[in-house]
Amino acid sequence: MDKKEERLNHILSTTIAILTEQGAEKLSMRMVAKRANISLSNLQYYYRDKNLLFIATVEFYFESCKKELTEAIKLLTEDSLPDKNTFLKKVLSMLLINSKSSHQTLMFQEIWTLASRNKELQHAVEAYYKTYCLWMINLVAKFCCKPEDIVSFLIPFVEGYTIVHNVIPSTKENVIAMMLKVISILDK
Repeated sequence: MDKKEERLNHILSTTIAILTEQGAEKLSMRMVAKRANISLSNLQYYYRDKNLLFIATVEFYFESCKKELTEAIKLLTEDSLPDKNTFLKKVLSMLLINSKSSHQTLMFQEIWTLASRNKELQHAVEAYYKTYCLWMINLVAKFCCKPEDIVSFLIPFVEGYTIVHNVIPSTKENVIAMMLKVISILDK
């Protein structure tokens, strides 16, 4: 990684930290610059305004989530190819986030809040999800006959789970078991 890429990653990681701690409303370019130990003009050299910083941060965040999941799945399949249920159970365990204080949950909420007020960011989020769906389809295709159907079911459920997990009357383990049953029906 070159110096510029390191600096950009540091800026974006700093922005993520501020978003999860204080929310988008309190975030300012000056705050990001100060926390990243760079001048405001240097930050503006890379991201001329807060909107561009948000878009880059969301793209960076989503890409890091995808890398994290890829690594976890690689570890799962390194020794031997698991059976369909073992694979899906592991993927669901990773995707179903169930902690209100979770960094991922807080970022998810901030991203959707920001995207609801910003068309450019909304387009960036939609582009990410299109790419994410294709990536998930390719991943699930190794284990399922109808990967498009499975991913069309999984993505909205997983995203919604991060919001309502603490009020539904079932445990994460029971939800995973139910989802595996539904997936087995969808995949016939």
